[in-house]
Amino acid sequence: MPSRRRPKGPPPKPLSDAERFAQSLRDSEEADKRAKQAEIDRKAEAERVKIEAAEQADRLKRAQGAHQSAVEMVKEAKRTGKGAAAADLAWREAKAELLELETGKRPAWAAKPVEPEQPAEVEHESEPEPVPD
Repeated sequence: MPSRRRPKGPPPKPLSDAERFAQSLRDSEEADKRAKQAEIDRKAEAERVKIEAAEQADRLKRAQGAHQSAVEMVKEAKRTGKGAAAADLAWREAKAELLELETGKRPAWAAKPVEPEQPAEVEHESEPEPVPD
């Protein structure tokens, strides 16, 4: 049965001092490039996190304002006896949004948020297909 060993190639040629120095320089330059890119990536990620945190804080502030406005509507409705259903609905929506932003989870009692509708793409009108007789 033949041997399964692979034939060995020729041994690597030893590098001269100049070749080892050149290889060392290339390796050093590559390591510097990787370190610079890692620093750029780290700064970009930190900036992205900072922007997301600012946006989240802004959304929370708007939700708190909407909730406070809804509370005022409920108080006014109780005082006047008019618009209680609309005020209650506004309060429920504002409270659900606020809780979702604060906890990351929409309350089970809350209605699903209404997604703004995307405008339908305009189809190119073509000639109508002939109707067979």
